[in-house]
Amino acid sequence: MTINYFTIGMAGHIDHGKTTLTKALSGVDTDTLKEEKARKITIEPGFAPFPLTDRIHTSIVDVPGHEKLIRQMIAGVAGIDLVLLVIAADEGVMPQTREHFEILSFLDIQKGMIVVTKSDLVDDEMKLLIEDEISELTNDSVFQSFPVHFVDSLSMSGIDNLKNSIASLLEDTETRSASGPFRLPIDHIFTVKGQGTVVRGTVYEGEVHEGDELEIQPGGEKVKVRKLQVHKENVQNAIAGQRAAINLSGGSKLEWKRGNVLLTPGVFSVTDTVDLVLTTGKEWAGKLKQRTQIKFYTGTAEVMGKLIFFDRNELENAADHVFCQVRLEEPIVTKRGDRFIIRRPSPEETIGGGAVIDPNGAAYKFGIGTIRMLQQKYEGTPDERVIQTLQKKGSLTTEELVKLTDIEEPELVKVLHELVELKSVVCINGYYNDEATIKLAENNLIQKLNEFHVEYPLRQGIPKAEVVQSLKGKLHQKVSSGFIEKLINLSTIKITDQSVHLPAFKPHYPNKWEKRMSQVVNILEEKELEPDDLLSTYKAHQLPENLYSDFKYFLVNHDIALVLFDDVLIGKNTFDSAVKLLKSQTEQSFTVQEAKNVLNISRKFLIPILECMDSKGYTVRDANLRKWV
Repeated sequence: MTINYFTIGMAGHIDHGKTTLTKALSGVDTDTLKEEKARKITIEPGFAPFPLTDRIHTSIVDVPGHEKLIRQMIAGVAGIDLVLLVIAADEGVMPQTREHFEILSFLDIQKGMIVVTKSDLVDDEMKLLIEDEISELTNDSVFQSFPVHFVDSLSMSGIDNLKNSIASLLEDTETRSASGPFRLPIDHIFTVKGQGTVVRGTVYEGEVHEGDELEIQPGGEKVKVRKLQVHKENVQNAIAGQRAAINLSGGSKLEWKRGNVLLTPGVFSVTDTVDLVLTTGKEWAGKLKQRTQIKFYTGTAEVMGKLIFFDRNELENAADHVFCQVRLEEPIVTKRGDRFIIRRPSPEETIGGGAVIDPNGAAYKFGIGTIRMLQQKYEGTPDERVIQTLQKKGSLTTEELVKLTDIEEPELVKVLHELVELKSVVCINGYYNDEATIKLAENNLIQKLNEFHVEYPLRQGIPKAEVVQSLKGKLHQKVSSGFIEKLINLSTIKITDQSVHLPAFKPHYPNKWEKRMSQVVNILEEKELEPDDLLSTYKAHQLPENLYSDFKYFLVNHDIALVLFDDVLIGKNTFDSAVKLLKSQTEQSFTVQEAKNVLNISRKFLIPILECMDSKGYTVRDANLRKWV
């Protein structure tokens, strides 16, 4: 039998009976601190196991109702699946009722109930007035459809009916995903004598087992799970939706705090720049100037930051769907779709909340173009998000795309396959690339080669290493070589002697200097076995000095001439004739003097010619003799 796990949040004004209601439902008193007992208020979120049926197990989170404990309240309701908004019958809707209601709305809590406590203290007429207040509070919100239950936690009136209603609602509620990477925002850290450090929180997603190696972010400290408990029961594993206490080994522990997140290593983004879509409270009537300092809450984290607008310099009064960015003073862990709350630090008030669009924000230009980009990020399909991420980040692996797009791997693999089939995305050496980026890189390379061939017609092409280097910053290093191979296979480019060139290109004399360069070659051949210095002949023909080294290389590379020494070259035809003559006039072995007698040239040219014959494999030197091969 499959057991489904959920977390229920208990929210509402101070002293409206949340803790007493929690005890009536679960039998557990969640006020465990001495100060809580003494002051009769909840200071820290309390947690109680609340198994409803054989198939539905829940935890109740009882959060503080005092206005000065909003941070604890937000940390407590982060990660709940269902909310019970508690209103005392003898007081009705109060200031913290309204603030908690707004916070729950910003956190996009879609399921819940309104629970009116202390109902035995009021008559039917008062109950009707309470219902009117609830209707006014929840108007035009998802809470408007929530059922209203009148209960009394002391007499237990209405408690069984409330339990049945919760069970019925959760029967049709989808559980959090236990597949994929593990994530637990930490809301409590403590030490157990003889056991070490324990962190506690609600498992947002994934599953954890004893012995798992995890990391704590921010900070990246590696830790190992020693023991696991779910509501004080030792277990082998904990899954999404459960409250878990995890005994950890490793790490410094000194820097751990509420707001840190326990994670599967290397999957989630740690960031200080987050793209957001923000909605303010309906009754908020303040002003937020550009770069206003705010408190940013997500998960169990609270971090100071500055709000950045791209279409205005001031946000005034209530607003819906404002695309903006927060730049934080400390890094946090978050992902696309995570909910957040923004509060003013002084005087303290809740401004608004919304959803994370992209945890990996960047510096953008002020203007409507950025707003459109953020809107596309927010509303985009998985296909569009993948392409947009590739356009922004360049070449990425599947693992990197999972992290940056927050699309689960099975779905992402399917999306990538479809995009490759549609030729919107190109996969090279395991890295995915936006087709437009690859096409741009291809066009740029073709243009670069065209320009190179015009400027350096004597050269075969651009050295391959130089081409690979030029692709840095545009394509991943491991993509560059595959990109070049792809273009070779498509006959877009060609490689000869490790030089990249266009397939139809053949090195040649520049049109402007073709006649003079041909004359230099003719003189080279005319001088036969005792040629002049090539550079002198080249200069005598008033050819540009900057082309000399290319010209010399061209002659050698295209078998027009051979280098004897320095800038002295011999024509290839002259050299071949000399080899033929020498072979016909000597025995199998011959001396330098015998060669000199045949060729009738000075040793200055004879020795280099003989050494060229050795290097070309015509002869082999053996002491003072040379032997024909």
